Amino acid sequence: MSTGGGYLVRGLIAGARLACFDRRAMALLPGDVTGFWRSFWALPLALPGYLLLYSLPNPAGIEDPVPGDAATADVIATVASTSDGLGVYGDVLLDLFAWASFPLLLLIMARRTGVARGFVTYVPARNWLSLVQVYLMVGVIALAAASPPALAGLVTTLALAALIAMEWFMTRLTLGLSSAVVTLIVLLSIFWPIVLARLV
Repeated sequence: MSTGGGYLVRGLIAGARLACFDRRAMALLPGDVTGFWRSFWALPLALPGYLLLYSLPNPAGIEDPVPGDAATADVIATVASTSDGLGVYGDVLLDLFAWASFPLLLLIMARRTGVARGFVTYVPARNWLSLVQVYLMVGVIALAAASPPALAGLVTTLALAALIAMEWFMTRLTLGLSSAVVTLIVLLSIFWPIVLARLV
């Protein structure tokens, strides 16, 4: 990686390329321990985005969804609102902790998941992609909050589907594992924050 702040620029570009399903992101990702640890700068850089995300008003219809839209409302509320009685700062800290601790969970499961061989590349890729995704969701939730309930649900559900697809693409690209194992890892990454939230 380059000296100074060049690694931040390279990381942001790599994250943006991963969000666009661009395999050229691999050329910008570190393959060494220094780049691995530097990628965790993505967490403090994401902090303003998380504060914005949790401070935005809930999209229309979340507080009182119409019958049949409860599932969509739950999906939006998971992203757009504080829901565990922790307050904005507590929710942000919980999300950041879940983000930072997930690689440890994978290491514990390394024998079952086979992540060890690509771990040094996977973690930076996930960190930089997650940073880009946070700010993408700020825009999505802001748009959804200003939209009618039906459109808000559609926009946010499509956005969440896109985020999951980005995560799947990044995981497959960096780890080179089978589709089934990649899907398992992505599902674990989705449910890990939920599990932590239930424990606090």
